[in-house]
Amino acid sequence: MIEAVLETWRVHDDLNFFLLGRIPEAGMRAVTLLKNGQPSTGRDVARVFAHVHNVRVSHVPKGFQGSARLFENGVTPSKSELEEALRASGSAVAELLRASLGRDPRVKNYDRTGIRLLGYLISHESHHRGQVMLALKQSGVRLPEDVRFGLWTTWLK
Repeated sequence: MIEAVLETWRVHDDLNFFLLGRIPEAGMRAVTLLKNGQPSTGRDVARVFAHVHNVRVSHVPKGFQGSARLFENGVTPSKSELEEALRASGSAVAELLRASLGRDPRVKNYDRTGIRLLGYLISHESHHRGQVMLALKQSGVRLPEDVRFGLWTTWLK
């Protein structure tokens, strides 16, 4: 069971890298549009990925964070900084999942089960991948079809 859960996390985590790696540099500044067609003042694509990373780190107890560190509010990291950060936070989540499902004593005071955290993170990050796709589309950044459909077909392999 533990290995199946970790594999699910790995597939999900890989989807973030799959998408991030295929966004052109200009797309990293894309934002969603308001109903009036004007750009929103919300997070751009880069800051959405930074937010995803920060949420991961905030849900992982300090003893499991490893090299994962929060981005400061308002910072717009580069793709390479995002990739490095997401690798660190993804590993931290995997370590926490393994420990919590394996009844590691280091997580005895952790108030969530590993499965519940996994469900939360997958839901949260999938929502933000959709937000990224919408921002790119509305900004005229069209990703290739294999990227758009690859976010779904990966789960079927």
